[in-house]
Amino acid sequence: MAAGARRAWAERVRALFPACPGYFRDEVAERLAARTVPAGLERQAVEEMVRSVIRHQLTDYDALLFKHTLTREEARQIVEREVEDLLAEWRGRAP
Repeated sequence: MAAGARRAWAERVRALFPACPGYFRDEVAERLAARTVPAGLERQAVEEMVRSVIRHQLTDYDALLFKHTLTREEARQIVEREVEDLLAEWRGRAP
């Protein structure tokens, strides 16, 4: 994977989520650089990947799925507010 692609994705993440911590920005960039994203869908890809990283790493989503055997939809509903609050914070807006 080219370092240039990672840097380009990191800049996209930084533009959309300026308050995103560097560790998570780099992780999102790394994941996106490993994928083929159709032209014109870059913004959507960044937003979806940031949302996924927040959901899986910063909420109880995975525990709800595996430990409590909830469906994906049920687990997403439970953590949705927390994910939205972090998205707003990382965008530089108050939740």
